[in-house]
Amino acid sequence: LQEEYPQIGDIRGLGLMIGTEFRSTESGKPDKTTAKAVAHACMDRKLLLLTCGPWDNTIRWIPPLVVTKAQIDTALGILKESLKEVVG
Repeated sequence: LQEEYPQIGDIRGLGLMIGTEFRSTESGKPDKTTAKAVAHACMDRKLLLLTCGPWDNTIRWIPPLVVTKAQIDTALGILKESLKEVVG
């Protein structure tokens, strides 16, 4: 998804806690607006994600330790649909 959507600036984390950072494609600055819009689009699809970070431009993934591969695949599908809706 990062290759398809240049608004995703950085993906980082340890274990199951992952941060997906959003940046402006023009200036490279933190993009809180897109992060919030993507998180809301995911929520509309029943996937709850939080924004965080000093600029509130990072979506935090914190699945439970009992998450299955199928659930992760579903969540990534929802993220992809939401990105397509928000940024085209």
